Amino acid sequence: MNKSIKIDLPYRIEQRYILPSPEKFLDKISCYLERKLFSNNEYVHTIYFNNDEHTVPFEFSIKARKYLSHPSNPVLNNDLYFLDLKRGKGEDKEKIRLQMPLKEIINFINKTYHFSKIPLRPYIAVEYLRWHYVPKKTTNIRLTLDTNLKYFFFPQNQKEAVEIGKENYARVEIKEAALNLSLSEKIKEVLKEAGAFPTISKKFTAYNLLGLYRAKTFGKPFYKELRGYEIESKLETGDEKVFQKAKCLFDNKNLDFRLPSHFPYTLESASLNKYYQDDQGLFKAIFRGSEVEIVRKGDAEIIKDPFGLNCLLKRKEIKGHIVSVDSKIITSAKLRGELYRMRKAFWVENPKTRRFYHISLDCSLGSPGILYEMEVEYTGRYTNTESTPETTKEEEEIIKDITRITKTLLEKFPELKPSQLTKQDWLGI
Repeated sequence: MNKSIKIDLPYRIEQRYILPSPEKFLDKISCYLERKLFSNNEYVHTIYFNNDEHTVPFEFSIKARKYLSHPSNPVLNNDLYFLDLKRGKGEDKEKIRLQMPLKEIINFINKTYHFSKIPLRPYIAVEYLRWHYVPKKTTNIRLTLDTNLKYFFFPQNQKEAVEIGKENYARVEIKEAALNLSLSEKIKEVLKEAGAFPTISKKFTAYNLLGLYRAKTFGKPFYKELRGYEIESKLETGDEKVFQKAKCLFDNKNLDFRLPSHFPYTLESASLNKYYQDDQGLFKAIFRGSEVEIVRKGDAEIIKDPFGLNCLLKRKEIKGHIVSVDSKIITSAKLRGELYRMRKAFWVENPKTRRFYHISLDCSLGSPGILYEMEVEYTGRYTNTESTPETTKEEEEIIKDITRITKTLLEKFPELKPSQLTKQDWLGI
């Protein structure tokens, strides 16, 4: 029988930061917060549930957690776990907690949540050392410091987890039941002095690392014929379920485009995207952990297509410049806007030309609210020969492919609508 556990902050605002210098932060925060020792078991094993198609919606976090006295790689057994269910996007979360053995948890979540016919299973895991801190004068805020973070993946029908990455810095998470402006601002001041910066969740960090693991283990080398700019179509949607239906559509060998046999995976990822202005113009900074990828794009050109879709965009794009979060290019530029982007993606190929196209669903959280978009973008071409010079014919063939894929999606799924809205336009910058 499952046991319901009382939660001190069932409705909370959550904020996450990476902390390069935890000692400095803890020293300065000691006048506001004190450490609270719940038990001697301060190593945490957190298992997140999903499946290979990533059918759990963005807004859900379904995880099981247990506490240990020492580090140990995760192994699936029938130990007693705390089941945490979180629902909400961005910083606002509703949380429910139950306690039961792991096998009962798996049965419970598959009986309770029917995201698809594909059962959920223990999918990724994170191990870390956690210290808890509470305010000395109030009870509606908590702070946790996580260190020694390791990330794992559970392959299908395997009890032992595979390590897919680690972090060499600390994480700070702030949970608030209601915004305590006075204390919250003091904590943020100390975080800034300690060189902290916002980051994505541990769950999405694990998904990012899993994507890298999949690409390294199962991917094949390919080159991008049209370097220096991007070509993509944009589709507006309010239904997240259309993504899974779209992937099922391309699992059909009779279509002109199909899932590549060597890489049929759905990948999930997230990033904190900030838009800055400097002497060279507007640029996007994609924050992932302690590194930032700099991307510069030109103005979007609407490509004329034979079907009159008017949702194919072409623009210059220069990316791949990786800098640290405290790089001068970031600190000296003016912040113009930011969003938290969550993404699910799969790839299709044209088997005749071996060109690959990236079909993704983005959920962006920013000051305007929530934006859902599907995109079809040319990724590259798999070949055993050296890359050849770009030609007009190649561009025409790629545009034709994207148009055909986009038209197929629009015909099959009425919940999709052609769009020309870029994320910069959505943010109003």
